Amino acid sequence: MERPDVTTAGMHECIAAETARQDKALNAIYKSLQQAISPARKPRLLDAQRAWLKFRDANCDFQADPDGGTLAGVNASACVMQMTAERAKELADLAAEAGAR
Repeated sequence: MERPDVTTAGMHECIAAETARQDKALNAIYKSLQQAISPARKPRLLDAQRAWLKFRDANCDFQADPDGGTLAGVNASACVMQMTAERAKELADLAAEAGAR
């Protein structure tokens, strides 16, 4: 088994790969949810997703504390990864609920 790269660059690389995976999942789930809801709800979903993206980016940007040293960027990247995964789960739950109607 290969040892993980625990350098700051290695952590960024690992987080970036997982963020890409979570973002891909989020986009697929978002499309599924769009198909599961009524046409009247679609603009509200779009507004909600845009607001969430703005919040995620602002929240994670705040966590990139310039006084936090080299790990500040890692913390911000990890924030994006975690919030994206949580949003994907939230939308998946909504899609399952919408499909059950």
